[in-house]
Amino acid sequence: MINPKVMQRSEIETLIPHRPPFLWIDRVEELEPGVRCVAVKFVDPASPIFSGHFPAKPILPGVLLIEAVAQTAGVMLGSVAPQGNKKSAGEIALLASVNRFKFLKPVTPGQELRIETKKLTEAGKLACIGATVWVCEEMVASGELTVVSG
Repeated sequence: MINPKVMQRSEIETLIPHRPPFLWIDRVEELEPGVRCVAVKFVDPASPIFSGHFPAKPILPGVLLIEAVAQTAGVMLGSVAPQGNKKSAGEIALLASVNRFKFLKPVTPGQELRIETKKLTEAGKLACIGATVWVCEEMVASGELTVVSG
């Protein structure tokens, strides 16, 4: 069942270990625990990243789009306990591989990302996650990640 409740940063931080300045999702807008998740990130123009990437034409590094997807997947997977049991203390989803990721348009300061993840397959502790990243109605990135629970 999809939970339309917005999840703010304090709740997100109960599900994943990331903290500012490396927390790359601001809020969760939709959550179907263990199945799909939609998160949002405002790309802050004041971020020091843009002083080096690239000063004359700032663009968000693609690796940070992948990180935002991985964190959204972490919330999705962290929102349910494995096999209905309580999670082990400190258990998190770790990025194992990045597959077929495409960057379709550059992301610039001041834009808001909509990050959508969906679990495609699962085998033991491995899960394959499909993802799309949107700015307004335009897809800016898509691909798959494999994560391992650990």
